[in-house]
Amino acid sequence: MLAPRTFATLALFVSSGLGATYSQSDSYQGSGFLQGLSHQAIPCPSNGRVNYIDQGTALAQNLTYASGDHFVIRADHTTALSANGLGRNSVRLQSNKQYKTHVAVFNVRHMYIWPALWEVGADWPNQGEIDIVEGVNDRTPNQATLHTNVDCTMSASRSQTG
Repeated sequence: MLAPRTFATLALFVSSGLGATYSQSDSYQGSGFLQGLSHQAIPCPSNGRVNYIDQGTALAQNLTYASGDHFVIRADHTTALSANGLGRNSVRLQSNKQYKTHVAVFNVRHMYIWPALWEVGADWPNQGEIDIVEGVNDRTPNQATLHTNVDCTMSASRSQTG
């Protein structure tokens, strides 16, 4: 049995050796979203029926706007779509900065239709995807998911920290 003094020293060593300290490096709120994130006017990577639009179009159609300390992103809900058209105009944003090790804090006031908030590696989909929030087909609760490539494995027994 370890003496109490030794145990306290060991616990302090383990705590400081395995813990991490994070400090805030970026904050995107209000109009800061337009500076820290870029609109992606791209075809839907998952072949969905959506038309991702650029920043100018999103601002003109009032699908992206800043007001005070908050920022609004939404899909078009007024246009009557044709059966053969591109799909509903929507906004897809990507951070202008990549983070390797981080903690992300999101303060989301409201989400509807098919909200999604996710993180991906620089080489998506090969480096995986973490779905933090994805409201699939009005289902609750939120669906948080890890997507990996076919060669990704995780042993049944592993050491976890943090």
